[in-house]
This record gives sequence, C-alpha cells and structure tokens, in this order.
Amino acid sequence: MKIYEYVVKKPKITSPYGYRINPITKKKQLHCGLDEVSKIKDRNLYAIDEGVVQKVVNNQSKSKTGYGNYVWVRYKRYGLALLFAHCSKVLVNKGDKVKKGQIIAIMGSTGRSTGTHLHLGITKIGSNTWLNPKKYSMLEDKPKETKKYYVVKKGDTLSKIAKKYKTTVKQLAKWNNIKNVNVIKVGQKIRVK
Repeated sequence: MKIYEYVVKKPKITSPYGYRINPITKKKQLHCGLDEVSKIKDRNLYAIDEGVVQKVVNNQSKSKTGYGNYVWVRYKRYGLALLFAHCSKVLVNKGDKVKKGQIIAIMGSTGRSTGTHLHLGITKIGSNTWLNPKKYSMLEDKPKETKKYYVVKKGDTLSKIAKKYKTTVKQLAKWNNIKNVNVIKVGQKIRVK
C-alpha cells in the first residue's frame, strides 16, 4: 500500500506530483506533492506510523505558504516528513507524538485552494527537496517480540536447549545473564526466544 493510500481512505488523486498549470495563477509550475480526495466522503487524515508533530498552523490567516491550515509530521522509521495541507482543522499540536492510524487532521479547503482536498507533500527529514508521494510505500508493522521460556530438566545442557530451540549457547547466555555456560540448575527458567 502506498503512503498516499493510507493517509486518506479510498483516495482519488485529483492532481499528481509534477509540472502542471496552477489552477489559481494559471501558470505552469511544479506541484510539490499530490492532491487527493476520498471517494467515500471520509475527510479524516491519518498518521502513517509513530511520529512527532513538527509544525502546526491552525489559523489560515497566519499561513503565508498558501497551504492554509497545515501540519508537518516527522516519521523517523521512514526517514520522511509529511505535510498535510489545506486542512479544515488540525487536531494535534507541535511536539505531540502520534500513532499509526491516529486522526491528525480533517481535510478542508483553506489557503489557496479550489475545493476540499488534501495536499500531501513529502520530504526526507532534514531536507527541503520535495519528493513524489506516489513513490513511497507503507512499511511493514514492527513484529511484536514474543519471549519464550523453558524450565531446565535433569540432564539438560545449554547446548541441548540451544539445539532444541534453534539458537546458540552464546545467545542463551546473553538473554539469561549466564556467566558460566556449563552450570545450569534443574527447575531454572531460561529464556529461549
């Protein structure tokens, strides 16, 4: 799934990234993002992952960019910052931590806009170079680490346990803070995964 398909549910791109005739100025210029609407009338805008709100303008009269109400969210795991512009309302504040799927703003038509939509812009963190949002995909969710334990029985050795659970003696020693790998006790609970 592409990022632009996650931030707006059932999206329809109304203006792609690239050169176009600006609908306001009627001049050819680079459109530094993509414009999209929702085919299902869902105007919520969603965070793509854990991130930090970098900047918020929630009073379009203070916006000198033409973006109206907007929010920048930095996503460290992606190495990207996303701009959500022309919002009717931003629901987060600068410095807030957001979670994947959290509603962060409502689509709108503030600033220089010809109708309700999201202008989605993407840059690499620390860069001012605009990137094409259609080229970026969602990352897989981080797998939840599940720990597994084994209770030592008579005749067990770390070597036998490591072989049984497809790991190494060194890894078992590390997980269990075992100094002498030749000494384990019956009944001892050992992490094996």
